Amino acid sequence: MILTVTLNAAVARTLVVPSLTLGHRHRAPESVTLAGGKGINVARSLRTLGVPVLAAGFAGGRNGDAIRDGLSEAAIPFDLVEIEGHSRTSTAIVDPMSGAQTEINEYGPSVSPAEAREFSRRLEHLMEYATAVVFAGSVPPNMEESFLVGLVRRSRERGLYTVVDSPPSTLRAALKADPSLVSPNQNEAESVAGFDFIEESDFPLGLSRLVEMGAADACITSPEGRSYLSTEGGIVSALAPRIEAVSNIGSGDAYLAGLLAGLLHRDLPPVEAVRLAAGCAAANAETLGAGHFEARRAEELADSVQVEVLDRSLQESF
Repeated sequence: MILTVTLNAAVARTLVVPSLTLGHRHRAPESVTLAGGKGINVARSLRTLGVPVLAAGFAGGRNGDAIRDGLSEAAIPFDLVEIEGHSRTSTAIVDPMSGAQTEINEYGPSVSPAEAREFSRRLEHLMEYATAVVFAGSVPPNMEESFLVGLVRRSRERGLYTVVDSPPSTLRAALKADPSLVSPNQNEAESVAGFDFIEESDFPLGLSRLVEMGAADACITSPEGRSYLSTEGGIVSALAPRIEAVSNIGSGDAYLAGLLAGLLHRDLPPVEAVRLAAGCAAANAETLGAGHFEARRAEELADSVQVEVLDRSLQESF
């Protein structure tokens, strides 16, 4: 079982608003509302791929009830600690005319020390049944990053495959706990690595920097549909197939789910796992809602993913 941890879960709404103009009234002809937060997005994608998964985190108030209902509807097992605060709402607006996407994410509720202790206690129990733990997304506004770092370290001490996909400041701190894999997008990786990726050779250097900072392996995804994964045999570079994208929101989470499904559940070699990951990301981009795609379509798109293995010396030359 793969355990996903979402410390700042949300009700995620995606609205389609043609020709969005600030200061004007609009109607949304299409929308979707899902349980959200990066870890939950990963869990939904894993469930779609048939991987045993459980979603853990915090949830409170009416939005917390909606998050639980959304997970139940998606047949995703969960263990969410009830908190006094009200879970946040995240809103994404997609303009199909311009292709622009606008995201408005609330900060989320505070979590009390007692609630944090209860979560740690439950997570310790859940780890007994897991083979991997994915820590994804932001932390509550009043929570120290050291809390997440401690959870990552405990997961590693248990010998679990431990993944971190969080904003730059949180990821930077979590690298001190030596995670098995980190999976930032290009902007996040640039912030953590400390330099911009301009040439293709910059991506292997970025991977090298993330590994140097503590990760056993690293994966970086770019807005252009390219991805790079460090492995023992070299760097696997992939280019996703061309599609008619509806919304890219959540495609990074779908990519990570596909990668983990391939590596850990199907025991695929890295090249084939990356194909599946890129196929999941592309299928996600064809639909509204993060992690809201069909497994069959992801498999079809995976066959069209262009993959090559780069010389590992490029990574080690940093």
